[in-house]
Amino acid sequence: MNEDRLTSHILVCQDLEKAREHIASTYSAFRIAYFFPEKEFSIEDSKSVLKEAYVAESKTKIIVLGAHTYNIYSQNALLKILEEPPRNIVFILIATSKTGFLPTIRSRMSLQELKIEKEIKSSGLNLQKLDVNDIYTFVKDNSRITKQELKSLVQVIVSEAVLEYKLSFSEKELNYFQTLIELVELNTRAQNILFSLLMNIMMRKNR
Repeated sequence: MNEDRLTSHILVCQDLEKAREHIASTYSAFRIAYFFPEKEFSIEDSKSVLKEAYVAESKTKIIVLGAHTYNIYSQNALLKILEEPPRNIVFILIATSKTGFLPTIRSRMSLQELKIEKEIKSSGLNLQKLDVNDIYTFVKDNSRITKQELKSLVQVIVSEAVLEYKLSFSEKELNYFQTLIELVELNTRAQNILFSLLMNIMMRKNR
């Protein structure tokens, strides 16, 4: 990250810890001070931030605030320093939604969003009792997942079929499942991928 391009901003992310990891990785060349209270960001937390911010720095320091909510008093306490940060100080405010910040703060800071792909650990399907109605419902419910989520979901379903439900697939069928994963990378629609996969599993189960 080029120091000249580093500016104070709000970072919106649904997972505060993932956002913290992202910042640690992205800005590893800089000194970073973190303020992540267990509950909401309070006036006392703001006082600690102000104390940290006014420590003289010869190089850029990033002060990272992270909380699900910031009460109005803490925000008002930070308003002036966010508008005119001390020399070599950059602020990053992390929250799960931009609407939690006062308009006066949102107007002073640019907004960035960090999207975290959710890890899929279980399909939620009972493959032993899988029928056409189950397939249609499942496909409909997962029609708008991201490409990475779709790829992960296909892998989870195949893994469950083999390891949990002990279904036996031919080499041709396993190669077909691998082809479906490759088709995900080519932006094939989730409905087509999941329908093909689950119909194959249902037919194998009923043989």
